[in-house]
Amino acid sequence: MSTDESTPQTDQTEARPLSVQWHPDALRPPFEWIVQLPPDWAVIETHPTRWKRQNERIVDDFFDGRRVPSKVRNALLRSLGDAVATAQQKKVLLTLVKPAIDEDGRVSNIAMNLIFSSSSPRLASMAPVKRAFGSTETYVERTTPSGSAYGTVTVRKKQRDGAETREVLSVQGFLPMAGTTWTLAVGVTTPQVDLEKQLVDMVIRCVSSVRTPSDHTAAATQESASPSLEPLDFDEAIALVDHVIGT
Repeated sequence: MSTDESTPQTDQTEARPLSVQWHPDALRPPFEWIVQLPPDWAVIETHPTRWKRQNERIVDDFFDGRRVPSKVRNALLRSLGDAVATAQQKKVLLTLVKPAIDEDGRVSNIAMNLIFSSSSPRLASMAPVKRAFGSTETYVERTTPSGSAYGTVTVRKKQRDGAETREVLSVQGFLPMAGTTWTLAVGVTTPQVDLEKQLVDMVIRCVSSVRTPSDHTAAATQESASPSLEPLDFDEAIALVDHVIGT
């Protein structure tokens, strides 16, 4: 299945710098690039000297002085620690999280991971993406406004949560960055499966927004909008803002 992203574009403000101390093992390209990210989600630090304090800060900010059972606070803190461990193990470059506790007191975070892989010395292409996901029923091959091909896939699966089993939603996008050996994977996971429409839309807009500063400058010179998409036509669309990611 294939689709072109021809939705009208919008003007963007200047890209915000993202201040993160990268984990030394995280894979990343040797150049700056720009991507749209949700500005109100918390950044998970994975650097060994920073992640514990950052997780505590995220939990403090989320509860904002409210009195909650210690087991609920500890469960949220533990979930963030698990996110750090997974990111370190898989060499994830950037993890964002929108913390959430459901009405039953269960952690229901939305986590967003950005991870790079390199095909050096070969240029990045869609071939590995098609081999991995081309036969998946929910796989869709898409095209960014700047003409780059990428793929998205949506999966629901059962996952153990203590003594219970919960359904978990996963939305992934894979973008081979044109003219480079680097492929970016954007993955979002959450037990909030009712947010599938919003999260698919967010991943599409996030992946479609990826560009280098030179691309951004060229677009401005031509008086054209940045190559990002309008959200789909619903009120619950997740806001995204340009961020510049350094080396």
